[in-house]
Amino acid sequence: MPQQADPHDLPVPLFGVLRAIGFGEHENPHHFNTGTLFWSLTRLFGCYERIMAALPLPFLERPFLEADIESFIIRFRIVLNDVAYVVWQLLPRNTRGLKGPRGETHPRNREVSILALADFFEKSGTNYRELAATFSGARPWINRLRNDRDNVVHYKSKAIVFDTSPPSFALINAAGTERSIPTPEGGFRLAMEEIPGFVNSQLLSLHNFMHCDLSEAIRTHATRVGLKQVPVGWNERMRCVGTMRFREQNGIEA
Repeated sequence: MPQQADPHDLPVPLFGVLRAIGFGEHENPHHFNTGTLFWSLTRLFGCYERIMAALPLPFLERPFLEADIESFIIRFRIVLNDVAYVVWQLLPRNTRGLKGPRGETHPRNREVSILALADFFEKSGTNYRELAATFSGARPWINRLRNDRDNVVHYKSKAIVFDTSPPSFALINAAGTERSIPTPEGGFRLAMEEIPGFVNSQLLSLHNFMHCDLSEAIRTHATRVGLKQVPVGWNERMRCVGTMRFREQNGIEA
C-alpha cells in the first residue's frame, strides 16, 4: 500500500533546488547554508501556531497574544534576511556592486538585507532577470513587514489587540503616527486588522514567494547560466509546530 503523507509535512521546493545546485556544482548537497533559514522558519511557524491557537479563547485567556504578534513580525524579518543570505550564496563571489554579509560578528553570523539584495537585482539589467522579477513582485508585502518590524524594534510601537469578532489588532506608537483610515464624517480612525487574516496571509505570501516563485526563478536562472543541477532525493518537506494548521488553513497538498 502507498504510504500516506504526514499531515505535518509541508512541501519546501526551495531547499530541493538549492540541494540540486549544491550537489551538481560542488558535489555537496549541503553547500548552501540553509540550516539557519530552516531554524528561523520553525520559530516563525511556532509564532503562527501560538497566535492561531489562542484566537478562539476568551479575551482574558490570551494574555500573551500581543507579544506573540510582535514576535511574529520580528521573526518574519529575520526569515527574510535568512532567505537573502541563502540567495547571496548562489552568486559569484566577485559580483560587483553587491556588498557581502554585514555585521561586527563572526563571518558566518553576518546577515544580508533582503531589500539590499532586491535593489541589486533590479539594477543588474538582464543578468539576474528571473530573480529581479521575483523580488520586485514581493516588494509590497516585504516592505510592509520591514516597516512593522522597524517600528516595533526601533520606534516604540506595540501591538494592541481588540476584542472584535474575529480578534483584531493595531500597531500603536508613542508619536501617534500609526496607520489610520478616513471616516465618512471627515475624520480618521485607527486602522485595525483581523489577526487571523493578517497572520495567515503574511505567512502564505512568504511560502509562495520562497517555494513557488523563488524556487522556480533560481531553477530557471541556474539553467540559463549553466549551473549544474543534480536532484538529491525527492519531494523536499519540512515539519514543525504549525505546519499542519498552515496546510489545512490554505489547502496545501503534501
